[in-house]
Amino acid sequence: MTTRTATSVIVRVTTTDKTGAERTTNYGPFLPHVGSATTSFEQQIAYELEATGKYLHVDTSIEDVYIGADESDCALRATR
Repeated sequence: MTTRTATSVIVRVTTTDKTGAERTTNYGPFLPHVGSATTSFEQQIAYELEATGKYLHVDTSIEDVYIGADESDCALRATR
């Protein structure tokens, strides 16, 4: 069983292209205390993806995750 050692956040971006194909990409982890930087990153990536004109829909969210004691700092498990 994984023990909880650190809470972080990721930016999750889901795009739907003009053919209807959906793709989800996670960026991070970011430390929660850099909230304004995370929010700025989320807004900037949404703007840049929408500006390409390739996508019908771009959905972004900031998700809580934790890093377990037996995982690397890149291995994430969603908390919700």
